[in-house]
Amino acid sequence: MNVWVIEPRDPVIFRDGRPFGRTPGARALSLPFPFPSTIAGAVRTRDGLDACGAFAKSEIPRVKQLEVRGPLLVELDDDGDVADWYAPAPADAVLFEAAESAPGKVVIRPCVPLQLPPGTETTLPDGLVPVGLSVRDPRKSYERAPRFWSWRSFERWLIEPREVEDVVANIGFDGPGAESRMHVGIRPDTLTADEENGALFQTRGLEFTYVRAKPSLRGARRLALVVATDANKLKPGVSRLGGEGRLVFWRRSKRDLPPLPSELKDEIAAQRHCRVVLLTPAYFREGWKPFWLLSSRFGVTPCLRALALRGPQVVSGWDVEKGEAKPTRRLVPAGTVFFLSLHGESTSIRTWVENVWMRCVSDEDQDRRDGFGLAAAGVWDGTLHRLEV
Repeated sequence: MNVWVIEPRDPVIFRDGRPFGRTPGARALSLPFPFPSTIAGAVRTRDGLDACGAFAKSEIPRVKQLEVRGPLLVELDDDGDVADWYAPAPADAVLFEAAESAPGKVVIRPCVPLQLPPGTETTLPDGLVPVGLSVRDPRKSYERAPRFWSWRSFERWLIEPREVEDVVANIGFDGPGAESRMHVGIRPDTLTADEENGALFQTRGLEFTYVRAKPSLRGARRLALVVATDANKLKPGVSRLGGEGRLVFWRRSKRDLPPLPSELKDEIAAQRHCRVVLLTPAYFREGWKPFWLLSSRFGVTPCLRALALRGPQVVSGWDVEKGEAKPTRRLVPAGTVFFLSLHGESTSIRTWVENVWMRCVSDEDQDRRDGFGLAAAGVWDGTLHRLEV
């Protein structure tokens, strides 16, 4: 698959679904990060353009079969290629404020599947166990935990999820910042704002140039989106993306998606347990419960033991082929962690992990092609920790 960088020139608006019309004082707000379907639509539209730059509806059946994985957030180097990858913060990590003598540092603690005390029950279905801290921590949780982790921190967490103290800036940051702009139309007769026709409004987009917090740190981060796709008609250049059609640059990357560490694969095969972490939101037929991921493949039958997740995300959109709005659906958010037991031989488990790593695990074929449920795998030893109260 080819990896493409999509670098916004201006703040991009990924609409959050709230009404935005010709109303004085209207505001167009952006999601904090685009849904995979938005970027998949951009990839397929660009792949389906003819020599005159027009898209024909006859191309829709073909481009819908194109596979898109992503988007992922990246930082670019001076040449405009990927310098570092970022992953959504995993839901099984909790950050606490470190001691007052260590400003800027936090302590990361893992949330683990818990063994219930004798005589206790939960309302969790399917025999699932709760996930949380095995030992109560009196420290105050860190309120400004980064939404995105650097790939170095994320990979370390996948391989060895343990308590660690680190500087927040080394772990990650919040990603693209929000930038607000006021727009106004001027009446030619009075040279004042044309409020009556809805020409006074505000937009809020995502700024992909991230200024570092400390002037001593070199320059500013050039952020961008990255997708991997089997589309073979994409061309580098400029196009429009999102609400108001803000300009973005497309360029082919020399990098591949982050590879699967061999030590991680070997450890999962030895333990016969693992964590699956979502890098993009996923859609499952039964809400939070995956079906495709738990199906037997490559001689391995996964069993869901526990999961750590935050509140659901809601997505809709516009169906160009049918000319109507898509049904509203609830998604399992990025960062969700599934704790799985893997039943199979070690060799089969290695093959299974290779085919889950940087693949989409949503239930429906089209959702997987659209990039929903991009996944990474991490170590879990299968232990249910005793809950201490």
